[in-house]
Amino acid sequence: MKKSLLYLFLLLCSSGIAQVLQSENFNALTVGNVGTDITGATAGQGGWLTFNSSGSTNSDNSNYQVVSRASGNNALEITGSNAATGTRYMWKDGLLDSWTTRTDGNNIIEVEFDFNPSVASTSNNGFRLYIFSADATKVLAGIGIAKNATVSGTAYQNVVQGYGHWTSTPGTGTYSFGLGPDAVTPITLQADTWVRLGFSFNKTTGEIKWKGPNFNSTFTGNTTFPTVASGIDPGEVDFLVTTAAGNTLAAVGFYDDLIVRASGTDTLLSNQSNTITDIKFSIYPNPTSSILNILNPNNVQIKNISVVDINGRIVKNQSDSLSQVNVSDLNAGVYFVTIEAAEGKTTKKFIKQ
Repeated sequence: MKKSLLYLFLLLCSSGIAQVLQSENFNALTVGNVGTDITGATAGQGGWLTFNSSGSTNSDNSNYQVVSRASGNNALEITGSNAATGTRYMWKDGLLDSWTTRTDGNNIIEVEFDFNPSVASTSNNGFRLYIFSADATKVLAGIGIAKNATVSGTAYQNVVQGYGHWTSTPGTGTYSFGLGPDAVTPITLQADTWVRLGFSFNKTTGEIKWKGPNFNSTFTGNTTFPTVASGIDPGEVDFLVTTAAGNTLAAVGFYDDLIVRASGTDTLLSNQSNTITDIKFSIYPNPTSSILNILNPNNVQIKNISVVDINGRIVKNQSDSLSQVNVSDLNAGVYFVTIEAAEGKTTKKFIKQ
């Protein structure tokens, strides 16, 4: 990801009528501490504010650092808590003003950035970016990388998760979303390797998208798990480093080339070649009691269809009859159908009545 004026120019051109709301490549900042305090009261370098929630013994300004990359460019390094409490936050004011004055119709806010999870670690820190609502009470969309996570009984490092605001169990709030092809296969990042990630929130529909290497996921909600954020304005984009129960070790993560823009159509990672093509499958009816139909408007070649239950068990798998799945013999509940084509995979959630 080269950093230059040409880079920003290409982003603008590839986005069509998209408008850049915020951007940061850290090259204009001096290597060293970003902030001047950790209370979020006084802006530091580049107008960035830093805040630590209570907890941990490593809670000074040195946790937010501008560092030099091997390429000679700068990046942001954030160090997480060495305890079970002590979340880090870093943000810049002014996004709401930029959003309010955007071009009519540009109701999708898109966030892209480079990320490096650093070396392997046993830390329970998680590295995230969130779009907060204008009143700072809701996470409209986000993406995170958990240094360590257990998925269906198996431990993984650098697991990518999506975040959003919807109604689930036990209520309405911020929930994570697995981005893998099924409930037992998470997306993971290679240690000490840079990748480009992106996510977006559509104010009009509440739709959330997440894109990156080997994943391209969308969540629009359904009867059981409705999104409840449509119509809400974004007000802030934050870097975060979270922690978890039992944590005793701090980890570090690196961020670079952040860009936040408003767009009228999906332009997320449109200039990246390492993402799966956005396959436009849909399923109906949903809920269903018998037949789940697969709508394939682009007539791409489907290779396989599988159905997974909420416990991660594959309950259906078929490489023929690729336009529908008979689920009449399944118990009532929530399931995931994964449709695999040569261009990649997409997973949809459905309810069996």
